[in-house]
Order: sequence, then C-alpha cells, then structure tokens
Amino acid sequence: MTIREALSLLRKELSAPLGCFAQPQSEEILQFLFNCSRSELFLSSDRSLTEYQKDQLFHILKRRLKGEPLAYILGKTFFYSREFKVSKSTLIPRPDTEILVEQVLLNEKQDKARFVDIGIGSGIISTVLTEERPQWRALGIDISFDTLKVAKQNISKAVQLLCSDLLSALKSSEFDFLVSNPPYISGNEMNVLDPEVKDFEPHLALYGGSDGLYFYRKLASEAGKVLKKNGRLYCEIGYNQQDSVMEIFMDAGWEDLKITRDLSGHPRVLRAVLRKVWMTQ
Repeated sequence: MTIREALSLLRKELSAPLGCFAQPQSEEILQFLFNCSRSELFLSSDRSLTEYQKDQLFHILKRRLKGEPLAYILGKTFFYSREFKVSKSTLIPRPDTEILVEQVLLNEKQDKARFVDIGIGSGIISTVLTEERPQWRALGIDISFDTLKVAKQNISKAVQLLCSDLLSALKSSEFDFLVSNPPYISGNEMNVLDPEVKDFEPHLALYGGSDGLYFYRKLASEAGKVLKKNGRLYCEIGYNQQDSVMEIFMDAGWEDLKITRDLSGHPRVLRAVLRKVWMTQ
C-alpha cells in the first residue's frame, strides 16, 4: 500500500462521519505514521507503508471510527502554531482559546511579569505566553495530578506547576495577572455535548456546576488574594455567559470589565481589574 492509496482509503472511510474534515485528518494520520510534513507527504506519495505502519493505520482508523478524537489517538495536537502533547486527562485545545492568549499579549506590555494560570491543563496558555514573552514567569495550577504530568511534558523552565484546588494553596499577593480557561459547561449543556466531547474529554475540565458559573464565582471572590494592587484577570467564558459573568465580577468589586468576542462574534474573553485591596476573610 502506497501513501496515495492509504490516503484514498482513509478519506473514503472517514468521509461519512467527518465530512469535510476527512481529508485533513487522513493527511494528519499519515504525517504521524511517517513523521513528516504535509509537503513531504505528497512528494512521497508513491512510497510504500511498512507492515508495521499498515497495522498502525488500521488501528488508528478503528479508534477514529468509534468516535475517539484524533488528538487523543495520536497523543498530540496543535495550538498557536505549536505542537503539544495531550491525553485523556486534558482537554483538547480549541482555536477560541487563542483569543484569550492574544488578549493577554495585547494588554500586558511589560517586559517582566509573574502570572498564575488556573486550570493549566496541558499547559498551552502558559507555554505560549512565556515563549512570546521570555522574561515572564508562570505558576500553573491544576487539581488533577495526571493533568499536571501532561503539562510537565509541554512547559519550559519558565513555568512552575502546583497541584491545588484553585487558589487554596496560595497565600500572598505576588502575581501581576491571572489567566484561566475554567470549566464552564452547565448541567443541561453537558447532556447535549457532541459525543466526541462528552464521551472522551475529562468532565472535570468541562463541568462548571449546574449553571456553568461555579468557577467564575470562585475566581471573582478569591483571585484578589494572589494579585498585586490593580491586578488583572483574563478568563475564557461561554458564548451565552457574558451578562452573568460580568455581574458576578462587578458584584465582587472588579472594575474596567471588557469582553472580547471570537471570530464567530460570540463573547469569549473577559478582562477585569481589581483595584481594591483584598482583605483576608
């Protein structure tokens, strides 16, 4: 079986469940098997697969046809033009989260900064930010030790990791800003998620309480204890949560609230500033 024939087979098998995504995912599978770029793949279309590669191909295809996301099968995915390791302990990065990264880079102009990444997951946000700003330093927090093991494979020395339930392990006001892509799927929304998400991605990283707002309430009330004066918060929000999230943060004393929309026009990122001094409860 040549690469050309393998590509045709994969595209045919995947076209029904994936539609227009069958072609790019077929190419991605073969790039993985040959450890090559897309251009190299097509320049070598007459190259034959080894018996081992054919076995791998059919094993990957079988799992993909059962609905398992390709990122989990291959153990990696791309975000912000970078490759990241992922596992079933981590969410698969979405393009919408690039809006969160871009808002931080747009607003935080200082050469040096310390920030905390709540729910670091696979480490994509902290990794990109510290690579784009080499003098920035991050503390990545997650409640899942398995998730942190994946993050450790992606991050650089500029990012430290801590296993903690949100901010419970931190005491002092030492960070310039906080960034988070928290779980924000409500109970009703969990029931109607796409099967590829509902059946394979970690519910711990998806479910945001019955109304989807649990973690925003926690961040609004507790983030001040780890931020310096006039500390900033950046977090991703659900497409239908703008009014509720803004009310939560305004009630908690945050100011200068700003919502940035994604490419589809949906509210996606909240930026807020806490000017008051946080008082120990």
